[in-house]
Amino acid sequence: MTTEPKARRASTPWRPVAIYAVVAGLWIMFSDVLLAGVVEGLGAFVQVQIIKGWLFVAATSALLYALIRKDTAALRQSEARHRTSLESMADALILIDSQGRIVEANRASLTLFGLAAGEVPTEIQRFIEVLDIRRPDGSRVTWNEMPSRRALNGETVREDEFLVQRLNGETLHVSVTASPVITEAGMVPELAVVVLRDLTELKRLERMRDEFLSTAAHELRTPITTIKGYAQLLDRWTPGGHEPREGKAFRILNRQSDRLTQLVQELLDVSRLQLGRLALRRQRFELGELVADVLERMQGVSSLHRLVLHQEGRVFVDADRDRIDQVLVNLFDNAIKYSPKGGDIEVWVSIEAGTGVVSIRDPGMGIPKERQGQLFERFYRAHAGLESDRGGMGIGLHLCEQIVQRHGGRIWFESEAGKGSTFSFSLALAEAAQEQEQVARV
Repeated sequence: MTTEPKARRASTPWRPVAIYAVVAGLWIMFSDVLLAGVVEGLGAFVQVQIIKGWLFVAATSALLYALIRKDTAALRQSEARHRTSLESMADALILIDSQGRIVEANRASLTLFGLAAGEVPTEIQRFIEVLDIRRPDGSRVTWNEMPSRRALNGETVREDEFLVQRLNGETLHVSVTASPVITEAGMVPELAVVVLRDLTELKRLERMRDEFLSTAAHELRTPITTIKGYAQLLDRWTPGGHEPREGKAFRILNRQSDRLTQLVQELLDVSRLQLGRLALRRQRFELGELVADVLERMQGVSSLHRLVLHQEGRVFVDADRDRIDQVLVNLFDNAIKYSPKGGDIEVWVSIEAGTGVVSIRDPGMGIPKERQGQLFERFYRAHAGLESDRGGMGIGLHLCEQIVQRHGGRIWFESEAGKGSTFSFSLALAEAAQEQEQVARV
């Protein structure tokens, strides 16, 4: 049987002090008594006292020197370990004090920014200016907006992204995480620890991927259109009509061509979003009318479902009608797809908190709670690997979220496994509609 070694007893700083105090007290109390009995004559006694004092000072100095040397060696060893740990980090690390001064920067940070040890600006504001730190959209940032400043206010900042220009002119895309250093509970942070990671290569690969997807989607549209066109021609060119099974085959070809066209279009739209090429053509329209139009079109998709619209009053918004149509089609399609047993799919169009809101509730299978957090992520499929998996590329909801956010709105959902889901999104009302709502409230 093995036993764990006993932990070394922590050294107590008061112990050598106590020992020193006892020895010094005994020396003072008894040394004079001993000397009085041994040394004869006042002159000799005074000389011995002087020698005794010098010996006491020498012994005390030696003891103090030994203690200080021991503590200094331990401190230097601790600092060396601390410095070695910082310098061995792969990520760049910077320590910033409450006055906005850089007090520590490891080797990785110097390498990241292309700086020599003596070239690191002391003041963080100067650091921002030298490296021309900006937001990913190119907008400038101030010291108060930096993660380090927020960390000194007690906030923990995770993976905020910035553009940084090295001294050689190269632009880097970096991720910044900042945390406050709090020595005592309730105290104001004295330091902020800032960790930076270079995302430049990752962003380059992501852009290459998005460019490839965009190109592939463009190239796929032509053959899909050709296939659909010839399938329709064959359907019309069959002399004397065709057999029922041939008609069914042509209908399947048409339907699957339409589905493939939709998937390619979604893929193309996602690529445009990532590359910043998706433009919005805003116009004023009545949201309920668009919902009713989409609902009528989607009603023919399934005979098992009944689509029901609820609306009180007219809701005018200023948005890209085609893009909102796309959002509605995606949400209706999901509601139908994930309600395989059929039932009523209810839709509400209303005005809430100065926004136009659309909510679509289905009686379907719902979304497992542990899979809800990533639902709007690109290429994420909540039902992947489950019996309820209905296929797809996992970009429909991501596309919906991006379109709604580009309009300044938001999208959210409520869902419980086995009990269905409700997806909602909001859009700002058109200016005239906002004025009417304010008058109505007055």
